[in-house]
Amino acid sequence: MNRRDALSRIGILVGGTISASTMSGLLAGCFTPAAEQFTPQILSSTQYQLLGRIAEIIIPETDTPGALAVGVDRFIDNMLANYYATEEAISFQSHLDAFRIANDADNMDTASLESVLTQEDAKAYDGLQPSTQSSVWFFRLLKELIVSGYYTSEIGMNVELRLRPFGKAQMDIDRSEIDRTWAN
Repeated sequence: MNRRDALSRIGILVGGTISASTMSGLLAGCFTPAAEQFTPQILSSTQYQLLGRIAEIIIPETDTPGALAVGVDRFIDNMLANYYATEEAISFQSHLDAFRIANDADNMDTASLESVLTQEDAKAYDGLQPSTQSSVWFFRLLKELIVSGYYTSEIGMNVELRLRPFGKAQMDIDRSEIDRTWAN
């Protein structure tokens, strides 16, 4: 799979659009820094921990690794620090802090946080046009970065999507014969 195919599929996963900054980072080959001794470049430790919790709720570990296993939190910090305009990164941080404070997210259990995220998701995709100052913009960008980070990772492509670059395309497979989608 080449980057254009990956971006096309990510666009479909996040609702058809990808922000220019995310597109720029992905086309430039933004990578996920190694976990060993990683220190966030732009996010505070509190923001970074909350981001990790949210990412793992959106893409949890099941029979395949979840968002934290592929380093989505590190990917997002790297994207914000190196590919987003300073104003966008600061706005993202402000919205993340506002979300954390408004929902007392530091003291919230996973089930409660999941419930809040489900409500935010419903609001973010109800047809509103996002502006850079709205919580709709923040949640859409948050989800875009999580999905992009996951599905452009080696695990996202090869384990979750089961990338088979040299496999034969079979268009008439009964859905009951497979357990997940294959990416060709």
